[in-house]
Amino acid sequence: MEDKHNRLKESGHQLAVSWALCAVCLIGHLSHIFGAKVSWVHVFHSTGFHLSLSLFTLLGPGRQLILDGVKSLFKGAPNMNTLVGLGALSSFTVSSFAALIPKLGWKAFFEEPVMLIAFVLLGRNLEQRAKIKATSDMTGLLSILPSKARLMVNGEVNNGDSVVEVPCSSLSVGDQIVVLPGDRVPADGIVRAGRSIVDESSLTGEPLPVTKISGSQVAAGSVNLNGTLTIEVRRPGGETAIGDIVRLVEEAQSREAPVQRLADNFANFIYIHQVAGHFTYGVMALSVATFMFWNLFGPRILSAGFCQGNTVSLALQLSCSVLVIACPCALGLATPTAMLVGTSLGATKGLLLRGGSVLEKFSIVNTIVFDKTGTLTIGRPVVTDVVIPGDTEHADQRSEDEVLKLAAAVESNTVHPVGKAIVEAAQAFKSPFPKVLDGTFVEEPGSGAVAIVENRKVSVGTLEWVQSGELKSGEAIAMQLLGGNMHPCQNSSLSHMSFAEIFSSPEKPQWK
Repeated sequence: MEDKHNRLKESGHQLAVSWALCAVCLIGHLSHIFGAKVSWVHVFHSTGFHLSLSLFTLLGPGRQLILDGVKSLFKGAPNMNTLVGLGALSSFTVSSFAALIPKLGWKAFFEEPVMLIAFVLLGRNLEQRAKIKATSDMTGLLSILPSKARLMVNGEVNNGDSVVEVPCSSLSVGDQIVVLPGDRVPADGIVRAGRSIVDESSLTGEPLPVTKISGSQVAAGSVNLNGTLTIEVRRPGGETAIGDIVRLVEEAQSREAPVQRLADNFANFIYIHQVAGHFTYGVMALSVATFMFWNLFGPRILSAGFCQGNTVSLALQLSCSVLVIACPCALGLATPTAMLVGTSLGATKGLLLRGGSVLEKFSIVNTIVFDKTGTLTIGRPVVTDVVIPGDTEHADQRSEDEVLKLAAAVESNTVHPVGKAIVEAAQAFKSPFPKVLDGTFVEEPGSGAVAIVENRKVSVGTLEWVQSGELKSGEAIAMQLLGGNMHPCQNSSLSHMSFAEIFSSPEKPQWK
């Protein structure tokens, strides 16, 4: 990444110098506007001054570009730099002859190499910036990984000395690490001991945490919420799932779109009746043909344009124009820039585009099919409904706000995302929660929590866990919620609520 920034910095310096020279070159044309009123402007319009600007551009900002183009030409593999170099060098050469031998009567156009190099460098700089931006967006994923891990010594946790903090980069396959509540998992692995719920939304988009027990797989970057886990490392460092995602996006950025491959093919080959010939050589031949045509037949076709005997001058100018405009800059520069910006924006939105071909085909896509609805969420659970079963005693006396407040009183002591959703829903009623009796709150990782609220036992958790406490009534309603029949919309995002929270007391069970 540092190397990319250094190259971008160097490219920025070349771009600044190139456009400064281009601006000075354009100042000379102000003489046509001010005339004799501003005498100093005419200095910038002199042929010698423009020759110096053009030469400085070719030897300075454009030197690397031209050298690469010339080397590619001699190797028999001309590229876009070859076309740019031919256009810049040919216009400079003809203009130099015109300036050094005035009796030839040729026109000098030193502005062409200056402006051509400036625009090409601008495109290259934008492309580099887009690459770094896209890479930065994805490497931001790596920032969620912790820098240190708790490594178990001798594979046992007997005392505080048996666990040491080590850099995550030093972890290897088979190491045993301890992840405490609230910590992020430092590496992909398998749970060997402990039970907890883990928030994997940063990787999967799933709004609900996942219960992890012995044998469960965990991914680096996920958050351990409420239990201690002992994990055996399987994929440390850059081998994690997050590392794979970053590499996938980087590979996508280097993969060419069909239209970009078309530009590259233009730079190397042109196909006529299935016979391939080098495009660059074809352009050179076409340039020579242009000169021959206008030199021999120009006066007969456009007599007005050749009335002053400048046949060779105009033919040379047209011949050089062929070389200058032959480079497919629109395809060769705009296409990779657009593709890289597209992949960058996609990365920030959670979309991984596997190459430019996929991005290009999106223009004709009219249907997108997802494998499941669980990932189409706002990234967190929300309370969408409160159902109070009618077959319980005094059910008609229990209001929705009272149910939520009892549950929120218990869940205000947890870090579970579902608990936070319940608390947020209860806060909408803008009235204080009942107090939990000190010392009565108990949480079972992956199952639920229970506490004494207003002299009543209130359990909030999964259906199975609450049922284990001999709570059976209202099961039909709870199972209806668990069956996935609720698909409420929240902020125009589909939210699949596939869980049921059961609020209970010994006498008055309540369901949500």
